[in-house]
Amino acid sequence: MRNEKDLIQILINNYKKYPQMQIEDFYKLIYQNEFAGGHLIDDAEGSYKYLKEEFSSLNKHDKSNSIFEDIGNGLVRIYLNSLSDTAISLSTVNKFFVNTANFVMGSKENFEEKLNIFLKCCREGILPYDIKKASYFLDEQKRKGYMHISHSEEYRKAYQPSYRVIKKEYAKYFDIFLIIDEKCKRDEFVYAAIDGRCASGKSTLAEMISGVYDCNIFHTDDFFLPSELRIKTRLEEAGGNIDYDRFENEVIKGLKSKKAFKYQIYDCSKSSLTTFINVEPKKINIIEGAYSMHPKFSDIYQLKIFLHVDKEEQSRRLLSRNGEEIHKRFIKEWIPMEEKYFKEFNIKEKCDLVLKN
Repeated sequence: MRNEKDLIQILINNYKKYPQMQIEDFYKLIYQNEFAGGHLIDDAEGSYKYLKEEFSSLNKHDKSNSIFEDIGNGLVRIYLNSLSDTAISLSTVNKFFVNTANFVMGSKENFEEKLNIFLKCCREGILPYDIKKASYFLDEQKRKGYMHISHSEEYRKAYQPSYRVIKKEYAKYFDIFLIIDEKCKRDEFVYAAIDGRCASGKSTLAEMISGVYDCNIFHTDDFFLPSELRIKTRLEEAGGNIDYDRFENEVIKGLKSKKAFKYQIYDCSKSSLTTFINVEPKKINIIEGAYSMHPKFSDIYQLKIFLHVDKEEQSRRLLSRNGEEIHKRFIKEWIPMEEKYFKEFNIKEKCDLVLKN
């Protein structure tokens, strides 16, 4: 199967780290690699309650695990006993877990292929387990319908495992969630900007954040400079490609009012203002897109994030996403304008977090 070498390496790494692993622990590891939590979670409140109870019973001084442990297939284990020294809230961790469990489906076919790789490792002596015992155990699990199981008694006694399986993206952007949680405890409202190079994943990151928190998301692409303002002097201006006056008047002032407000989207394909968006006040507010940290309104932010992407990868993504004609316009027109804005206003240097995506 694809990524067979990666799975074998994960199995080897786990055995080296946890030599008391039994066959059922490898089954559980492979199960989590394929199915994550293994079931839909329709009771997020119940999951949160159980998480708090489990966390309160832990030995917080036991830091034998790092916070995250890669289990492959875009998933990690997040260890609860390593969270006590961080500002992350358990409600955020629970959201990571629930979202992951409800997103990762997996398949029986892939799971069986991965179990066969485990058997291959036993057969070839890569892992020191009796092939007959391993085969018998896995046959029994198949007969039972491949249920989710607990760790072995030996594993629990040796390592006291307490973790949740979450998507690797949550670990990658963990510092962002830490800062948001910290500021939520202290501030009435949290305003964050996600700026950076086009095709660096700004919208994707904003969407991920909105999946964890109940927040407002604003896109600077909805404030593209209208045709009647696209005069030579304006386009030569750093950051002049956005209608920053309208963004300030409609969005920034609306946020500062702490009341409900509305703004209008500019549709580039129609060269006109179209849909009105109604906004209710929410504690967390994310402004994403190029020019989101324009000096006209950058003083509102408590968190500033810059996403970087290599030119080669940026070009590949733009071509794949937009086609050849639009790709040429990005290269010749829009990217140079963005780079001028980044350089003249020292955007990256002013950010709290600079992440390569």
